[in-house]
Amino acid sequence: MKSQGDVSANNPVLRIFKGERTEGPVCSSPLVTVTLEQMEASASYYPTAHNDPQSMARLSSFAFTSIGFQGIRIPFDLCVEAEAFGCKLRNGGKDAPPSVTKEAFEEKDAFMVPEDIFQKGRFQVVFEAIRILKDKFGDDVTIYTGIVGPLTLIGALYDATTVMRWAIKDPQRMDDNLERAAGFLSEYADRLFDAGGDVLSILDPTASGDLLSRKYFEKYVMPAYQRMREKIQGPISLHICGNTEGFLALLPETGFEAFSFEGPKVSVQTARQKMGDSMLLVGNIPTYDTLLFGTPERVREESLNALGDGLDLLAPACGVPIQTPTENLKAMVRAVEEFKGDQAVV
Repeated sequence: MKSQGDVSANNPVLRIFKGERTEGPVCSSPLVTVTLEQMEASASYYPTAHNDPQSMARLSSFAFTSIGFQGIRIPFDLCVEAEAFGCKLRNGGKDAPPSVTKEAFEEKDAFMVPEDIFQKGRFQVVFEAIRILKDKFGDDVTIYTGIVGPLTLIGALYDATTVMRWAIKDPQRMDDNLERAAGFLSEYADRLFDAGGDVLSILDPTASGDLLSRKYFEKYVMPAYQRMREKIQGPISLHICGNTEGFLALLPETGFEAFSFEGPKVSVQTARQKMGDSMLLVGNIPTYDTLLFGTPERVREESLNALGDGLDLLAPACGVPIQTPTENLKAMVRAVEEFKGDQAVV
């Protein structure tokens, strides 16, 4: 796997991930920021952009070239891994990403990773799109590579309700499957870094505090994250949807560099109080009330408030709705520059 070395010299996001926070925050999202307006501007549309590396690279780059976010994120959905293991998908069409409609395994089945797993599904599409982006932009912009977290993966493969039942009735099955998932995802992460990815974005929505108690999060999910951290030699940003307040204090023990969280369910002040300075804080502008339905002025105000509370990377709180106005996303970029300008004056 490549070494980060001096790659971060001209890259503000990677400088922050290396602990150099002296230049202040940046606007950079490890989550999906694709909108219909970007599709029209790039002439790259869903669902083609999920399956064609050129289209995927072109559409993803507009977050940087057109909006000004200091980062490019691929792929655009959470089904790449599940599809390769045999889950049935709904294509999603132009207005929505793919989604799982049927799990790959029955509860009695063992989670086995085929030797040729990375030749299945869309893995090679993602790897090629990363190489295209790296050839075009070099190290001047961060390439975020998104993978699902271990709980979300086994929830897709077996059905989330089945997996949640294991937490109570079959702890050994839960541990075994999370261990296998963590091992597979670690290998996938290494291949993403080898292709040219800069930061791994782990998205684990099934681990939300809205679905999982602190007790079970600490017992099952934390060890899986720690196993991944031991194996993955590159910067990691973890995103968990919903209310994560109950286990914020545990997250620094993952060893991950950053945590992306959802506002207004979790505030920047609460996250900083419970996590200290051990992890970068990413987020947390609400995607519906503010980015989809709000005005640029509202986006500006909430962005400045979040930055003032100590946010490191200003970003949407979750993947943005596809109808989100471009002007609202640009307002986030402008807010960061305004904030840094005010700080310089002070």
